[in-house]
Amino acid sequence: MTTPERVTYREVREILRTFRDSGWAAMTLEMDGMRITVGKDGPPAARERSLAEAPAPVPQAASATVSAVTHTPPLDTAGTGIAADAGKGADTVPAAQGAVPTAPADTTGCIEVTSPTVGAFWVAPSPGEPPFVQVGQKVEAGEQLAIVEVMKLMNPIVAPQSGEIVQICAKNADLVEFDQVLFLIRPSDG
Repeated sequence: MTTPERVTYREVREILRTFRDSGWAAMTLEMDGMRITVGKDGPPAARERSLAEAPAPVPQAASATVSAVTHTPPLDTAGTGIAADAGKGADTVPAAQGAVPTAPADTTGCIEVTSPTVGAFWVAPSPGEPPFVQVGQKVEAGEQLAIVEVMKLMNPIVAPQSGEIVQICAKNADLVEFDQVLFLIRPSDG
């Protein structure tokens, strides 16, 4: 795959429009020597400073990590909520917000169901609909568990074999990566 020589204004505008319509709270994108950081609740730098002043949360015992991009950009003097600079690289920090379980689950003998591509993870066929599956639910081989959407293409995530859903490792609307574990299934006997 080749990378274009320059990013056009139209492409940046389309990326920002896509971000606005997504379920993401913040995003950092680096292309062509340019870094763009945006946040829906104001500039991410101000949000991160306020989080740093808050008491540290108690870590959970077991959690799946989902990569989330966070970065402290230069201050946005225009007040647009967008900061752009020519920097060396975005910092990535694992975010525990992708962890769904409330208590550690016994994952001994479980099989992993992974994402076939990078995209948005959806637990239901459409907003407001019930999820395809829930923790504790029995599923059959080939049964749809979720959707990973990439560029308006819906890729079904299906159970590779029958069993019980032990853990859902990503949250609805999370950005998931290729081969990221999405579900843990305990195979049924026979």
